[in-house]
Amino acid sequence: MQFALALNEYDVLKHQPHPPGYILYVVLGRIVNAWLHDPTASYVALAVAFSGLTTFVVYYLARAIYDRTTALAAAALLAVSPLFWFYSSVGLTYAGEALFASTVAYFGFRALNGSRSDAYLAAWYLGIAGGMRQSLLVLLFPLWIGCVALGVRRLRVVLVGLGILTASVLTWFVPMIWLTGGLERYVAASAELADSVVMPTSIVGGPVDVTLRMSRYLLESVLVALGPLAAASLLAVWYVRRWGWTSREWFLLGWTVPPVLVYTLVHFGQAGYVLTFLPALVIFLSRVLVTALGRAAESLRHPRARVALTAAVVVLVVLVNGSFFVSARPAPRDFDTPRSSWVRQAQDEAFDWIFSRTAAALREHEDVVSGFVDSIRGLYAGETTVIITEQGNSRSYPWFRHAMFYLPEYAVYELQVGGLVPGFRASRLSATMSTIPEVEINLSSSVEQLVWFVDHWSPTTVRPEGLVEIEIPHGRYLYVLSLGKKPVDYEDYTFVRAQPPRRAVGAARARSR
Repeated sequence: MQFALALNEYDVLKHQPHPPGYILYVVLGRIVNAWLHDPTASYVALAVAFSGLTTFVVYYLARAIYDRTTALAAAALLAVSPLFWFYSSVGLTYAGEALFASTVAYFGFRALNGSRSDAYLAAWYLGIAGGMRQSLLVLLFPLWIGCVALGVRRLRVVLVGLGILTASVLTWFVPMIWLTGGLERYVAASAELADSVVMPTSIVGGPVDVTLRMSRYLLESVLVALGPLAAASLLAVWYVRRWGWTSREWFLLGWTVPPVLVYTLVHFGQAGYVLTFLPALVIFLSRVLVTALGRAAESLRHPRARVALTAAVVVLVVLVNGSFFVSARPAPRDFDTPRSSWVRQAQDEAFDWIFSRTAAALREHEDVVSGFVDSIRGLYAGETTVIITEQGNSRSYPWFRHAMFYLPEYAVYELQVGGLVPGFRASRLSATMSTIPEVEINLSSSVEQLVWFVDHWSPTTVRPEGLVEIEIPHGRYLYVLSLGKKPVDYEDYTFVRAQPPRRAVGAARARSR
């Protein structure tokens, strides 16, 4: 939703999109949107194009590192990875991240073999990758500098490469700062996001259990991404003992380790982060699988047995991954049945990190949004209704941006609940995405009801007196509270409705007679 809003107004302070900016992604989105006139379809088209190009790049990269058989297996298995497939179908940056990471890795590997020109190309693509996702500069820079330093081994090439990298970054960084309104505003927005989102999950500012939880989420996401191919990791020790650990494996490890460390120790907010290094895992495990199958086929007499066996196993993995992505769906959440804490946690994580990354879950998400939007718009007028979303409700997705995008004629508030520091965001009051640290919310006299845009009511909050629950499709509910003259208390907040002017009241009474 942030990227969709950015198509009309690029403002990092309003999180359109959120820091650090993603300006090249928004620029590409605007180009495609000028043709399609549909923000969602435009970004999905980009994701499809990025994912298709990624499979080609991975094929050529795997062929350069190992051989053609491994390349074919890696490209096929990456294409049907449930996680890769999912992010190839949604309007987010992660498919583009996989493409640029693989491209930088391709030229980086050629630089590792001594190519100066490819060292420069890798630097240029790394700079451009930063315009797609700024985090790629940090995550892939160790890979680039390592390949150039160990492969070319010339200080002049390193310095020229750094110059090219800097020039490449400036091509998008300067326009982004200008559009943001200056470096000071950009730094302030980035610092705010870091303090509110990154620091609480980092090993520096967050508790140890948060670090352990991020490690678990990362592992779960990797297992979903690999599917049955993850079983090939059981043969990794055999492969290394049989063939050794060469510069090729060091290269893939150097690609993988920096993102894993950052996602584990700093922040891991989306399963799509895995796509930064997923191609490296797929290439290595494909090599292990192909080698193991070739070894197993040596005892067979038929000369083409190795090819047939390898093809059969790869096709089997493709079918399993494809079936999971197309058919698996998250079960409806049951909040009422008593369960032990670890069972509930396991079910919640399976819902959030495994089954939510499928085609069925994507369709369900779209249907849920449509259900909310159509129900609110069909039942309540925009001038008489205020929409409430919640950040911190353990039973609901924070729908603030969706409500802003799909229901622009309504005033939308996001409340901090569930133990978070009280404060709110307002679609029509905030020039930035900063939380307003107040608990009294003043509403216009025309507002007649509050409508909660939440999946389910939080178990930790008390329902205001007079709250009406309306069931809508897909097991969701609208929670509606009619307003009168008296202020309404909810959690730490007080909603105060302005009284209409006396003339307006008298005119209304005259019309009613």
